[in-house]
Amino acid sequence: MNRFKRWWSTVSGKLKPEEIQPDDVTGRELCRMLQRCPICGGGFDEHLYAHFAVTVMADERNGRVKEFLRACEEHQWETVQTFQEFDARRDAMVAYAMRCPGGRLAALLERSPSESYEEDRLIACDVLDEATSQRLGILVSPGDWRRMQ
Repeated sequence: MNRFKRWWSTVSGKLKPEEIQPDDVTGRELCRMLQRCPICGGGFDEHLYAHFAVTVMADERNGRVKEFLRACEEHQWETVQTFQEFDARRDAMVAYAMRCPGGRLAALLERSPSESYEEDRLIACDVLDEATSQRLGILVSPGDWRRMQ
């Protein structure tokens, strides 16, 4: 498991004393940013998300960030998945796959600042057609999906 996935796994959820289900900070933040499902228009019950890729945002890495964004825009999921760079001291561009209970997916891009006082910002939400959803969905390991709430 790469360094970012280990870090993400440790910070994305913590146990609440009153229940066994983890309180997923990332899922809660995605819900806050989206406000409603971009696919079905409803709430986030039974919706899942998975961290898919990440790259560091820095002046000296502008070319790499452009590659990342271009691959996301062109739905080159295998290429997007190769981006697994993370540096806790730098802002990051993070890609998530979000699954609606109906099976369709949305690709989400988030700017995740390194400074704790700054909020994460959703910068793109691409609702995928069924064929594109399927192509992205097969690249996400079943164990990587997490509940949105």
